[in-house]
Amino acid sequence: MGNYLDTFPKIIYDVNRARATNYDIATNIFFRLAIIKEVLNNTSAYYVYTIKETDKPEILADNVYRDPEAHWIILLANDMVDPQYDWPLNYMDFENFIINKYGSIATAQSTNHHYEKVTQRQVGTINPIIEFRQRINYANTSNTVPASYHYDYYTGIADSEYNSYNVANTTVFQTVLRDAISCYDYEYNLNESKRTIKIIKPEYYAQIMSQLQSLTKSSAQSFVRRLA
Repeated sequence: MGNYLDTFPKIIYDVNRARATNYDIATNIFFRLAIIKEVLNNTSAYYVYTIKETDKPEILADNVYRDPEAHWIILLANDMVDPQYDWPLNYMDFENFIINKYGSIATAQSTNHHYEKVTQRQVGTINPIIEFRQRINYANTSNTVPASYHYDYYTGIADSEYNSYNVANTTVFQTVLRDAISCYDYEYNLNESKRTIKIIKPEYYAQIMSQLQSLTKSSAQSFVRRLA
């Protein structure tokens, strides 16, 4: 992945905001290709992919575009600026991350990160159950809050409360419960949320590379900056 940022143009960066002195040459990490945005506006030009445990940007780019150095196309298409942190961690790296951040796996699993009110609702008996989650406080923050709001905090919600009601002659089944999200589960869910990405189809590869080359062919253009 060393060539990922090397693909981007350079800009002159004022290190200390001195205006006329102490400039440095930096990689323009905000550089974007307009064609990538245009392609992503066409739902038939990409497909949704779930990153596997063994996937790396280079491996995926090689499988899709037959070019491991084209991993930057995948990263830019998914707004990944830092591939080390924006790409989901594999199991071993995730465990090491948890240990480094929380001290141990056990500590992360036994420490609550936040609390949620969970509403599970089903319209009729044949429709799927839809779940809504809302982050809430652990306890009531004010005694002056109206009674109608008292169940919007963790200790005011039962472990599980079932109810049903009619809407337009259709029975709606609803379960409200509370959920304490551990630090481990929070980090795990955050990491897993990064697995679903968009892959631009390989037939657009040549066109993307052509635009990149036309925008970066002159190294003298230090201020080249194309934002999509």
